[in-house]
Amino acid sequence: MAGIFLNDTGSNPWIIAEAGDVFTQNVQIASFTYCEADSPAHVVDIADVNGRYILQLNDQQRNIRFDGWVHGLTIPTLDSGYVVVALKTE
Repeated sequence: MAGIFLNDTGSNPWIIAEAGDVFTQNVQIASFTYCEADSPAHVVDIADVNGRYILQLNDQQRNIRFDGWVHGLTIPTLDSGYVVVALKTE
C-alpha cells in the first residue's frame, strides 16, 4: 500500500492540510471529507481554479460524495483540520 502524504497530489486520496491551489488540471473527484476541525464553527471552502465555488464543508456536513469533474481544485478557506479528496478511479 502506498503511503499518503500531506499535500501530495501524486497519491489517492489527497490529504490537503492548508489553503491554496491544489491542482490546476481537470480532475474527477469521488468525494470530499473534512477531518479534525478544531471548532464546530470551522469550515472548508472548495472551488475550482477559476474561483467558482464548488461546496463548503463544516462540522454538520463533513463527507460529500461528489462523483464529478472539476477544472482544477483550490481550497480558499481551511479554518482548521484537513480535507481528504478521494479521486474517482475506473
